[in-house]
Amino acid sequence: MSKNFLFTIYNCNPFVVIYQCQIRKAPAALETPRSMDQEEDLLLDRSLAHPAPPTTTEPAKLPGYVLRGLGIFELHRDEILAAYQGAGRWLVPSGTETGRHYEVRVGSSRHPERSRCECTGYQHHEHCSHLVCAQIAHRKSAVCDSCGERHWWPELTEVQEDDELLTWFPGDRLCDDCRSGHWA
Repeated sequence: MSKNFLFTIYNCNPFVVIYQCQIRKAPAALETPRSMDQEEDLLLDRSLAHPAPPTTTEPAKLPGYVLRGLGIFELHRDEILAAYQGAGRWLVPSGTETGRHYEVRVGSSRHPERSRCECTGYQHHEHCSHLVCAQIAHRKSAVCDSCGERHWWPELTEVQEDDELLTWFPGDRLCDDCRSGHWA
């Protein structure tokens, strides 16, 4: 009484088999009487589909200059923010020479070619750890619209329409010090 069916799924080209399986009724379905309108249980025997590529849990390997840039940022983040020169210019300490700083220019997203550093590594390779460090600091901070000083994003609050401030527009960013002078 058992019926077996064999079907094959092709990918537009009838010679490329994506999936082939044999369908047969489950043993419990053979023993249990069913009406014509009830759905039958089906078993799939095998698949010819390719297995999924193995996943890796290893982090992507970053180049050495990127890792050094991350390290410089973590060690000197507050010093770098305090030494911000304005107009995308940052003073970043050297990772190898104590007391030496490099002026780094971070270009805008529209003009990334304007990014540059005065170190010899950038002159030779057009990338360096100081530029990576300055780019991180640039992304993690913004300028207060009141005092004009650069602050880390968590220290800034965006003005909302509900604040009903006459001096500032919605969307302006204020640091904690400036905000305390304008909010009641």
